[in-house]
Amino acid sequence: MIIKNNTLSSIYYMIFASMFIGGTTIIAKILGTDLFGKPLNPMQISHSRFFFAFILIFIFFLKTKSKIIKPNYKIHLSRSFCGWIGITILFGASSVIPVSDATALIFINPIFTMFLAIPFLGEEVKPTKWFAVAITFLGAIVLIRPENNLLEIQLVNIMLILGALALGLESIFIKILTTSEKPKQILLVNNGIGLIISSIPVYFIWISPNIKQILAMFFVGALMLCAQICFIQAMKKSEAHFVAPFFYFTLIFVCIYDFFIFQIKPDKISIIGTTLIIVGGILLYLSQMRSKLN
Repeated sequence: MIIKNNTLSSIYYMIFASMFIGGTTIIAKILGTDLFGKPLNPMQISHSRFFFAFILIFIFFLKTKSKIIKPNYKIHLSRSFCGWIGITILFGASSVIPVSDATALIFINPIFTMFLAIPFLGEEVKPTKWFAVAITFLGAIVLIRPENNLLEIQLVNIMLILGALALGLESIFIKILTTSEKPKQILLVNNGIGLIISSIPVYFIWISPNIKQILAMFFVGALMLCAQICFIQAMKKSEAHFVAPFFYFTLIFVCIYDFFIFQIKPDKISIIGTTLIIVGGILLYLSQMRSKLN
């Protein structure tokens, strides 16, 4: 029963993380356009994500009188750097190409996580799980609408794939950290290092934001912090290769946000893609439960 509860809770946490990540992506797209004023550089948007998240988690750290205990700074630095690269690329691409396309490309990172979990974490991936992830990945490919992209080798698409690899590596580093450090310590150290890293380039491209943009930037940081909390809990409660593919639900939330915010109705391709993602997630869950019972 405990195993079943942990498996279910890891799925719930990852779906909530997807919901929050989808929200930050939509807000980042708004900030990257002229809807709220002069468009902000993706690096400045990424910097705000670390800045406001760090302030919030730092306040929580002080109120709970918590202490930093033996952090693995090498892993933290690697994780923060990969996360900064991946999110900055996603925010930048979202203002250039459709959000759903950018999200679909960047979130092939669970596939990289599965591959990397084998050598880095020693996890074993059974054929049934590969099949489930293949269905989920197919859903992502459908949402990309390859008929529009195969003939155009765009730099932005290549960058998004590199960003996906970076986020896949970040997932592995998070899993390693959850085995020895508390979630709140991981959040504080990560956002602190991320703030330092992102502050260097933002110095050269800074654009003074207006009140609306500052508020939106705050929500980018707050929602990203919520996503981090849920993501860390999900990785802590289950194996990385199992729970990571559920991050594909971000694609579904992006489509929902697109509909309510930008009045973009999902077409048949969107429905097919999201359906495949859900089917793949269910098959992955059933495969995991079956292996636990054997």
